[in-house]
Amino acid sequence: MKKIALSYLLVGLLSVHVSADFNQRDDVSKWLSEAGDLGFTQAQVTQYLAQTKAKPSIVPVLRNAPENKLLWNGYQKRLVSSSRIKSGVAFVKQNATQLNLVAQDTGVDAAIIAAIAGIESNYGTNMGKHSALRVLATLSFDFPRRSEFYQRQLAEFFRLCHSHGLDPTLVKGSAAGAVGMGQFIPTSYRDFAVDGDGDQRIDLFNSVDDNIASIAHYLARHRWQAFQPWLLKVETKVDPAWVSKKARRQGVPLSIWQSRGISAPASADATAEFNLYAFSTDKEDEYRLGGANFYAITRYNHSLWYSRAVVEIAQGIAQGIAQP
Repeated sequence: MKKIALSYLLVGLLSVHVSADFNQRDDVSKWLSEAGDLGFTQAQVTQYLAQTKAKPSIVPVLRNAPENKLLWNGYQKRLVSSSRIKSGVAFVKQNATQLNLVAQDTGVDAAIIAAIAGIESNYGTNMGKHSALRVLATLSFDFPRRSEFYQRQLAEFFRLCHSHGLDPTLVKGSAAGAVGMGQFIPTSYRDFAVDGDGDQRIDLFNSVDDNIASIAHYLARHRWQAFQPWLLKVETKVDPAWVSKKARRQGVPLSIWQSRGISAPASADATAEFNLYAFSTDKEDEYRLGGANFYAITRYNHSLWYSRAVVEIAQGIAQGIAQP
């Protein structure tokens, strides 16, 4: 009985804490005093926070992300669809001029840029319906495991809104507080977004050209290598000891993988380093070799599942474009 009573007490205390208005919470006041220059005055930030409420339902959405719950083949079925590839082909054709310019400048393939835009926002048609302020405030103060990260995002979100002349209460984004066609979190917007249409401003909310250029710039900054493989299929038997469980930049030279019986395109650089990754299915695992470009995609989203889905959608788009 004592344990049950204690549990109810803890739940009650948590409920009071979560339901309290953000502008009346001690942890929010502490954050505000330490956040530095937010563009807006502290009084303005407090006023904006007073207009939003916590959204506890956001936390399970992040915890239950499909890349955390599904086998690869289930994830593949959900993301790598013929409709997404078909829309990607149309997107590339419609934005061919900008994509080609960006590809020449950064070395990042048009199909890869399109695939990321396809996964992140269905090519800009669904850039998020959540209040970005509400999401970021909730994750900053009611998601302890990642509160430090999201408090940085919240601070940068206010700076972003101030510099763009935006009302923070009106900005829409994803369940993780990301915005735009490429779904950039606020610090990524600050660090990687670029002006793609030449109007001397960066606008991921409205400019397709800025979004295309920014996705490419993100990958280029993470050492994308032009004309190098995205991902190599492995059909020979592998030693489980060779498998990397997480994305790694440094790997094993391709020549060594070839000596182990793994084939590679003749154009591939034998000195380039690759890592072996396993992808779970209902049957036997599938294996792929990922080099610098695959690693760059994993910097966009650390999930190996996500990164392979980008590659497979991009392959489908590239094939669709090549067809007469």
